[in-house]
Amino acid sequence: MRRQNSGPARLTLYISVLASLAYMGGGIALIASSQSFGMLPETGPLRYGLGILLFIYGAFRGYRAYQGFQQND
Repeated sequence: MRRQNSGPARLTLYISVLASLAYMGGGIALIASSQSFGMLPETGPLRYGLGILLFIYGAFRGYRAYQGFQQND
């Protein structure tokens, strides 16, 4: 049998890892930053909640990418 080309699938996994790192970094930045330039909510529970939510979503995406790497090996 012919072996399938795994190039596009591998690229998708790498992009998923980068996206998860971006979400987690955005969550940390939202929690840690003190300036919002008028675009983000003021410091308070809503801002911390959004930061934590972004971080958790990034961790979830990272876990899914890790599972994808495990399946391809």
